[in-house]
Amino acid sequence: MDRQEAERLYDSGKNPTVEKLLDYDRQNTQLKEKIARLESNSQSSSKPPSSDSARDRKEKKNVSREPRKRNPGGQPGHPGMNRGLLPLDQVDVAIPCYAVECLSCRHFEHCAKHPVGEQPASRWQVTEIPSVKPTVTEYQLYTLSGRCGEVHRGTIPSEVARSNFGPRLTAMIAYFTAVLHQPRRVVQDCFHTVFGITLALGSTQNLLAQTSQALAPIDEALKDALPHQPVINADESGWYGRWVWIFVTSTFVYFHIACSRGSDVLKTVLGEIYQGILGVDRWGAYTKYHKGLLQLCWAHLKRDIRGIKEMGKTVSSKQACAFACRMEYLRKRLMAQWYRYKTGKMQRRRLIHLSKPIQRRIEKCLRDYCDCSDRTVRSFARRLYKLRTHLFTFIFHEGVEPTNNSSERGIRVAVLWRKICFGNKTDAGAIVSGRLLTVTRTCWLQKRNALEFLVEAITAHRKGFPAPLLLSA
Repeated sequence: MDRQEAERLYDSGKNPTVEKLLDYDRQNTQLKEKIARLESNSQSSSKPPSSDSARDRKEKKNVSREPRKRNPGGQPGHPGMNRGLLPLDQVDVAIPCYAVECLSCRHFEHCAKHPVGEQPASRWQVTEIPSVKPTVTEYQLYTLSGRCGEVHRGTIPSEVARSNFGPRLTAMIAYFTAVLHQPRRVVQDCFHTVFGITLALGSTQNLLAQTSQALAPIDEALKDALPHQPVINADESGWYGRWVWIFVTSTFVYFHIACSRGSDVLKTVLGEIYQGILGVDRWGAYTKYHKGLLQLCWAHLKRDIRGIKEMGKTVSSKQACAFACRMEYLRKRLMAQWYRYKTGKMQRRRLIHLSKPIQRRIEKCLRDYCDCSDRTVRSFARRLYKLRTHLFTFIFHEGVEPTNNSSERGIRVAVLWRKICFGNKTDAGAIVSGRLLTVTRTCWLQKRNALEFLVEAITAHRKGFPAPLLLSA
């Protein structure tokens, strides 16, 4: 509305003016609600998809989409995934099955073309779990006296005396808790139903504490090795009164649960100065702590650009739409060159050469919109322009990815657990959770059996042996 239209509305009288103002107020309220939903939506902001509300998911589902170019499911020519047969030496029981009689002559010996055993048998395997019965070992302590009359009583082995439950049972409680995300009461009920073992809630918690003690040297070794890693991807998420941090390297994952989301946590974990490359989002704690090379996540930038574009359409901001379209076009060109390099179609030298013009155009786009009249675009462009040197680290350095997806996927496990366990009430509980997450997710990254590693660690701890290693020598 321009000034002349406003004056005509004012001259039209009280009632038309009031109605028009009320109509504008309703439109303004609806637009604010829509902008708030867009800002909280994972598709148009830096928030993870798990933060979307049910309403957001329903709206995304109802949005009209282009017809699918292919049907769901396996496509023609896609190799099927079938469960293969185990070799005969791994089969526990083999049962031969023969036809009862010939359907034509009722006698096999009159019409059999092949002697028995000459034609290979068809194989069909059935896998079953037998009823699980725990093994209970009792140590009976007898008292003996020597010729001198001195009395001696037998003693329990030191590793056995530490607990009434064996290493595998203890490890399974830790596995059920940290990997399967089961609450203590569910673990208690599962052991009673499946294994016939009666556990008290206190015993469950005590066994988790023992597991934490067994994992302490392993956790400490990974923490000590973390500052020496050349590339680390980091992220953080809420933990009900605390914050869970994740640090992902090429060979292991380290979790740390702290009371703060600030840069002091990074100093505690990585030391006063970290010499390597840090792959992160744009949370201020990272830029405040690390003065070296960063790699800002392009997946977050993609969502931010999409959010600016949606906002521009909502409030009819031509500058926001133009900026978002320009940045998205350049982003796609940059990623296209990166994926050509990842698939082996070009060398890094060629990647650097082809990406330099795109880098200059991205920097120019950010610089051009630093004085944009749209406040959202202006703020985004200014902040990103200050961090422009950290947008292209992945182009020049080996082992650096353009996105922070490794830590985003890694921390999702902790988020799922948090939604069930509601965090930790004590610092000791937070330490237990951090160690369990660190060891089990590192085993997953290294393609190791987490349960067997837990058994090995608990056994070594109870016998006083050195803890097993998760770091290669």
